Amino acid sequence: MKSISEILELINQSEETFIKIVSANDAGLTGGHQAGIYLPKNSISIFFDKPGIKGSNKEKFINIHWDDGSVSKSRVIYYGKGTRNEYRITRLDKKLELNNLFVLLKIDDINFEGLLIEESHSKDFLNQLDLQEDDITKGLTISKSSLLVEEQIEIDFNDDEDFKEKHFKPKAHILTLLGEELIKSPVMAIYELIKNSYDADAKTVNVYFREIENVDEGAIIVEDDGTGLTEDVIENVWLEPGSDFRKPVDKVTGFRQIIRSPLFKRVPMGEKGIGRFAVHKLSRKILLITRPQIIEVDDETKEITKNELADYEIQLYINWSEFTQSKHLKDIPVKWKVKKNPEEFRFKEKSGTYIHLSGLKESWNRGMSRSLKKSTLSMLSPKNNDSLFKINLEFGNNWLSNFPSTSEVLNQAPYKMTALLDKNYNLTFEYVFRLDNNSDIGKREILNSPNYNKCVKGLIRPFMRQYFEEKELDEDSINIELEKYDKGIIPFGDLMIEFYSYDLDSASLKDISSNFGLVKSVLKEHSGVKVFKDDLRVYNYGEPGNDWLGLDLKRVNEKKWFSNNQNIGYVYLNSEESSTLIEKTNREGFVDSFNYDQFVILIEWILIQFREERSKDRDVWLKYNKKSSSGSFEDSVNSFKALIEATDLDNESKKRKLLAQADKINKEFQEKQDTLLLPAGVGLTASVALHEIDKLVPRMEETVKSIPLNKEVITNQVFELKEYLSGILSMLKKGGDSEITIKDSIYQALNNYETKLELRKIRHTVDIENDSLVIICDRRYFITMLMNLIDNSIYWLDSIYSDNKGIYISVFKVEESVHVIFADNGPGFSDSPEEVVKPFHSRKKGGIGLGLYIIDTLMVKYGKLLIHNEIPSYVSNRIPQEYNGAVIELVFSKK
Repeated sequence: MKSISEILELINQSEETFIKIVSANDAGLTGGHQAGIYLPKNSISIFFDKPGIKGSNKEKFINIHWDDGSVSKSRVIYYGKGTRNEYRITRLDKKLELNNLFVLLKIDDINFEGLLIEESHSKDFLNQLDLQEDDITKGLTISKSSLLVEEQIEIDFNDDEDFKEKHFKPKAHILTLLGEELIKSPVMAIYELIKNSYDADAKTVNVYFREIENVDEGAIIVEDDGTGLTEDVIENVWLEPGSDFRKPVDKVTGFRQIIRSPLFKRVPMGEKGIGRFAVHKLSRKILLITRPQIIEVDDETKEITKNELADYEIQLYINWSEFTQSKHLKDIPVKWKVKKNPEEFRFKEKSGTYIHLSGLKESWNRGMSRSLKKSTLSMLSPKNNDSLFKINLEFGNNWLSNFPSTSEVLNQAPYKMTALLDKNYNLTFEYVFRLDNNSDIGKREILNSPNYNKCVKGLIRPFMRQYFEEKELDEDSINIELEKYDKGIIPFGDLMIEFYSYDLDSASLKDISSNFGLVKSVLKEHSGVKVFKDDLRVYNYGEPGNDWLGLDLKRVNEKKWFSNNQNIGYVYLNSEESSTLIEKTNREGFVDSFNYDQFVILIEWILIQFREERSKDRDVWLKYNKKSSSGSFEDSVNSFKALIEATDLDNESKKRKLLAQADKINKEFQEKQDTLLLPAGVGLTASVALHEIDKLVPRMEETVKSIPLNKEVITNQVFELKEYLSGILSMLKKGGDSEITIKDSIYQALNNYETKLELRKIRHTVDIENDSLVIICDRRYFITMLMNLIDNSIYWLDSIYSDNKGIYISVFKVEESVHVIFADNGPGFSDSPEEVVKPFHSRKKGGIGLGLYIIDTLMVKYGKLLIHNEIPSYVSNRIPQEYNGAVIELVFSKK
């Protein structure tokens, strides 16, 4: 390593130098981000003439010459797509240690000299440059001519007596605005007040509505039996909007600390300190009466050391009409009274809080009351115990009479799923299909199934890979992020889902319930997927129109999915463990983040498993109600012909014509099927090659720009591009059945995946009994079948944790038939052979589910497709024992 004096001399000679302390974000220790040096926007001129434009990415490749003699082909990139708006240097090929100094000296536009200075030497280095650590925390640029710090301009406000000073003076009306803007509806306002009661360890909260049809005379009363508010809390917390009283921020880690409630150890739900403004949405006047329980807790043991009823009660009154635009907030005092006479107390024997809201902002009607009832019911987790926390609504009239019960409809759901995914990705999956009004179809259950009840971290891994690809991370960065995923746990703790699903056509409803109206009514009011943290709900998930999982769009793209209005779902989180999922201030879901994205990915993966099981039972159900044949089109034609033969027709000539017409229909169907299968197969095959070309071109651009040009690398890349294009062109050439050499076709298919196989470290072996073996087949069809099998194996091999991933292809002849065995050592099939060849069957994210269906349909023409869940001896003798994952056999018998 160069000495400090040598480094300083280099800086003096360099046109520009960038210096930065390596942060946790730079070193990739924070998760959810690509590792690499973060660049402040005022330092990008070293690399770019013009800044990046929001909406698109911009990149430049540079050579970094390190003092150990190595050279990194690094990338300077501006991420401008989606929500990102940042610059980074990636592909450094060096491990970045936290708090070390990263120094980059510009030689020319392409070449830079790179240095990493250990933390122990950094202080001396900075002293020589007359810099402090604070100067370079975000990164700074030093110019050769002046060695001026360009990172920021500092102004000394203490030395200039001409500076003016004034404090913010918010108008009093700002509090009303906060209530109006942060609390979107009266229902949410009630919810915020109920959350306050929950946080105060209340067991019961009563909400009374008095004469609410009359704005002038009406009132809303919220009363609970919680621990109340002390005078200190009133003065220093309740009157300080945005207080972090319940969830203070740890000054060391920057994360919110979880302070559980003293009595019931509840995790506080009101974390923003803005719930008190809920009353603005409801009324203009508030009377608050509270008597606190004085509770002291030992900081170490967390045990209660003092628990006694306060000898005072507080009365506070606010008229929000006084908080007008013409007055400043500081000019309107808030007054309260501390009563000491127990005879005047409202809460004589216990603690609690009473809130009386008058001067209502709007009158209420029956529809609003029922909407509130529905929302109030959904505020609490279905798993909540009424004896621990209960909400009572009282309108004093019959507005809530005959309110539909969800429990009855949930019990009648034909499809039910309960899934628990613990923080270590261990899954417990239960599924039940049952029709209350149709016992003929029977009941199907999945309990304690080894196909589901296991660690599914690997199976979810391809979903995470796709997520990072959609974020447009390069291959190296994707592998870094996947390594973090492989080593980590679920950042928001255990995840539990209860899912109830229905079909709403009239025939299905008859099998579900005798009361169609009740089912439709409950689904209309409660359909959607709700999220709960402990006992209380996280809004706005599951509200009408909030299809946050995109089920409706999935249904449009794939009929096996179910629409949002067909389901009632509940997602349960532990409040303490899920603190990384932070609620938005406006109470409309979680803040967008990597953790939230992963939350959605995990739920989607679970729902795909449910979808596949549901689809199996739905097919049986539909066939029962339609009394339809499960055979192929050819079987139907043969049945029709048999019916003609058995019919006593007077005219034999007409019978022959009918039979001939049936044969003609069958022939035309086969021809049309071939016509449609070809573009489907070609499209799937070409899409693979085009995807690889899309990733190859940027690598070729990088190679061309490198100095000196690496001829060997660019030659290999051109050859790779040629192979991809040859694969596409071969699929577009005019085809037809002919004698084709199996060996050539297999290697053509493998060549299209050569790069992906290498990147995923998947070896492949081809064992052909005789290199001259041929089959009668359309070459385009055969390559399509092989590529589908290779693509499936690559996907599923990505889901296992092994250093020995492989594909094995064995080809041999038995009598007049040629057998092609395709095997891998992945997880294998979790469904029966009959299921996996059905159209649209897929457990992949965004999977079309046509691959094996196309192969099965094509092989009817050329021989047969066999899927071996149990490997027969004649197959096991042909492939090594380790290849016990997916084993597929293509038997070609056409001459």
